[in-house]
Amino acid sequence: MTIYKTKRLRARLATINDSKFILKLLNEPSWKQFIADHSINTQAKATDYIEEKLLASYANFGFGLWVIEKFDETIPIGLCGLLQRDSLPCADLGFAFLSDYWGQGYAAEAAAETLHYAKNVLRAQQVMAITDKANAHSIKLLEKIGFVYESTFSHPGSNEVLSLYSNSIH
Repeated sequence: MTIYKTKRLRARLATINDSKFILKLLNEPSWKQFIADHSINTQAKATDYIEEKLLASYANFGFGLWVIEKFDETIPIGLCGLLQRDSLPCADLGFAFLSDYWGQGYAAEAAAETLHYAKNVLRAQQVMAITDKANAHSIKLLEKIGFVYESTFSHPGSNEVLSLYSNSIH
């Protein structure tokens, strides 16, 4: 199911048929460095991830990380969407793209459209984002689309210090 379209991209719900793509994305060095090493090293584990994380989020919250495809090719190039975490007061923006598609504006395009969706469809007043302090590319993208640095942040039970950003939607 399509969530939104831009001139170049389409966001859609993930399906278990995306397991090869998810396996590749979650094993990108940047995913492991800046997001998490989920030890997803088989297509079966990627299918479990889709079911337990992506599909569960859609069912529980009505949103989640969506598969981003190039509109003209219908091949998955990344994930972008909204996450609902117990540790944050509102949804937070998440995004990750295959490194072959970096530097072409796809992440910024998808993230900006996700904010538009949050405002106009979900009626969100605010969206947050968390990122590793060393992830300069993500920080630059967040600032480009109107996020501002709020504070340091750590997930409950974690010693990892992240940067928390917010975007008050007007």
